[in-house]
Amino acid sequence: MSCHLVLGDCAADLLRTSLGPYADIRIHRDDLAVGPLIDIDDAYPAARVHFWDAVFPQSSFDFNDVLPAGNAQLASLPADLTLWIGNSCGEALLLRRLAWWRYKTQQTFKLITPDSTGLNSYIAGQVPLSLMPLPIIQATNSQTLSPALLQELASEWQAIRQQPSAFRGWDGSYFHHHSQTALDAEMLALIEENYLPCSEIASRWISASSDFFRSDVLAMWRLRCLAEQGLIELCPHPDEHWLFAFKARKR
Repeated sequence: MSCHLVLGDCAADLLRTSLGPYADIRIHRDDLAVGPLIDIDDAYPAARVHFWDAVFPQSSFDFNDVLPAGNAQLASLPADLTLWIGNSCGEALLLRRLAWWRYKTQQTFKLITPDSTGLNSYIAGQVPLSLMPLPIIQATNSQTLSPALLQELASEWQAIRQQPSAFRGWDGSYFHHHSQTALDAEMLALIEENYLPCSEIASRWISASSDFFRSDVLAMWRLRCLAEQGLIELCPHPDEHWLFAFKARKR
């Protein structure tokens, strides 16, 4: 039975609509655009676990288990494998990461990348599989990666892992690497002298992204870090969702 790999639960739900409820669909859940990658493929990626524990301390996931489980998943995928991706940064990274894991065992895989021409997303040029219309997905044929392409993508992943970056973006051809504080100036520019709900600040910061999909969790982490540096003030805002139960202003 063929095995299908996607990035994220929303993409899996869409693919299940196309392939049926009994299709063997595996979900990779690691956000590869965010966090250190230096040890991501180790049996226990300590640096990555530490990073996500700091970013999302309220998570219901235990990153000590979830992140190593992602490695075990990639190591145990069957020979008959198809990767379904759009052209988001995370999916471009997953393609290269999977190529690295398969190259180690000299196993290739099939790739399905639906055409996103004419489709819109809040990041120009990036449309993840989860946002693509079902007819376009169903009309796309697979291609098997050649050994040469598999090796090329695996080498790219090795180079990406060595970059000491906290965030990485994608312009369709090249990856761009950003430090942990690279996006803080952009966040600070959205904060005013008077208090604003953190949900509003985060929404504007997320919408301003040009090369990777930011999240509310990531936004709240950066706001906490700015407060710890004494650059902003946070105070409770009881009308907001728990993750954004604060409002912020400049000091």
